[in-house]
Amino acid sequence: MPVRHQLLREAAEKEALATTFTTYARTLADTFEGIPSKPSDSEPFWKGPAAERYLTHAIRLRREMSDLENSCLATAESLRRRAQQLRTEAAQVPDPM
Repeated sequence: MPVRHQLLREAAEKEALATTFTTYARTLADTFEGIPSKPSDSEPFWKGPAAERYLTHAIRLRREMSDLENSCLATAESLRRRAQQLRTEAAQVPDPM
């Protein structure tokens, strides 16, 4: 049977990991800050077929970063729910005699 302090330690670890996931997820959007992702923004840098390839790639990467952010936030929420379950379980563990 798990001991209360073990459950609480595991809950704290999951909560800390959730905080890390959330912190990093919130900074992912900044990754593309200032990088051209519209034809008018990239015209000074890219011409012809290269411009189209660049924009296609930039748009795909932005979408993937958004998906990654959402996945990180969902994982963080799952970790927080599990941490709460562990704390609830720890509260029900009888005191050792």
